[in-house]
Amino acid sequence: MTVLCVFLGLLVGGLVNQLGSDLPARRSLTPPHCPYCGRVRPWWQWLSLPAHLVGRSGCPSCGAPISLRHPLVEIGLAVAYGYLWIVFEPSVKLAFYLLYSAIFALILITDIERRLILNVVMYPAIVIALIANFVTRELVWWSPPLGGAIGFAFFLGAALVGNALFGSGALGEGDVSLAAFVGIITGFPLVIEALILTIVIGAAASFILLVTGVRGLHDHVPYGPFLVAGAVITLLWGYPIAEWFLYR
Repeated sequence: MTVLCVFLGLLVGGLVNQLGSDLPARRSLTPPHCPYCGRVRPWWQWLSLPAHLVGRSGCPSCGAPISLRHPLVEIGLAVAYGYLWIVFEPSVKLAFYLLYSAIFALILITDIERRLILNVVMYPAIVIALIANFVTRELVWWSPPLGGAIGFAFFLGAALVGNALFGSGALGEGDVSLAAFVGIITGFPLVIEALILTIVIGAAASFILLVTGVRGLHDHVPYGPFLVAGAVITLLWGYPIAEWFLYR
């Protein structure tokens, strides 16, 4: 069954890749196609990983290559789905975590490539996250809404301050919505840990980018990936990390 879940992750990766291309362009989901000539890819290229493995990752019409983002997303979700299956086994919680993984992957694509975290993704994700707690009953009823409110308020304040200090675009509406989503799925008090991890990871990554010259002092860095990293770490290992800090 783990192999089937890995294969499911691969298929979902293909779907997320296409959504990551279509949604920012404000078009309905289309069959995978070449972004250069616009021709629909043959069915055997709809998943890019097999095409890369057999050395046929170029467009049959114009020869343009399929970007490396596509197989990386497919591999990442395949690994994530297999890991989650092993850890959580068949359960309602597993189903929601698989869905969260796809949402996070889509956010990473649009934020890294376009610096966009789309409302059409975040609003349904927030609704799903609120419903999830009533279905799984893992947290007391007030914990997810409170976590969402804390994430929203913290990043709204950070966006207002950041945009005032560094100009428009330092943090956007999408980052605030994502922080609310992260707060809902982690709940209170783990949302505090998720936000701290986000800040630490973001600061470390920004410092490395600055030192290596990849980004300048006044260049904006997408913050969505740091929020996603903080959320994933907290969801999977939040309580052990908290216990280690409190009782070491």
